[in-house]
Amino acid sequence: MVETDVLEESHLKWSSFVLRGILALIVGFLVLLWPGIGVLSAVILFGVLLLIASVQTLYLASKVPKGLPQPVVPVVTAVFGLILGIVALVFPWITAVALTWLIAFLMIWMGLIEIASAIFHPEFMKHPVLFGLSGGLGVILGGIFLFYPGLGALVLVTVYYGFFAILYGVLSIAIGLEVRSEKKAMEKKAAA
Repeated sequence: MVETDVLEESHLKWSSFVLRGILALIVGFLVLLWPGIGVLSAVILFGVLLLIASVQTLYLASKVPKGLPQPVVPVVTAVFGLILGIVALVFPWITAVALTWLIAFLMIWMGLIEIASAIFHPEFMKHPVLFGLSGGLGVILGGIFLFYPGLGALVLVTVYYGFFAILYGVLSIAIGLEVRSEKKAMEKKAAA
């Protein structure tokens, strides 16, 4: 009876990984194939994906047996993910602009660090001019994204989110198939 419960629970886990992966692949390919799908659609799909992943994390965290250390970090992360997913669904345009600004600030900051490193510490690198130019490009792109968040959001969503979603989907499906093969191995062992 216990083995049957474990097998059924294992089935839920592998199928949820595969479902999450398929959803991420669909989102990723839609964003890359049709950039005109819009930032709004991508942010809404991002919110849904974040909610699914957060609920799954909470579910898995709740299955830790008593007596073992309880997973505080995954629970806090999942709750934070749920909040962000809800915010993304309720306020998609604000979420898109906020994410674009955050990325713009990071690009500017990292670019300034690269420029400063190339100027003040060229002895630590082989090509300080290229390093400085790379930093300058980061500052310019960050500035464009900061002052034109709509353009920045479209570029970021199309390129980065599309590729991220595809990679995330492939990895999720791989995890699901691995869990499924473990389930089949458990079934064979139980039958023997």
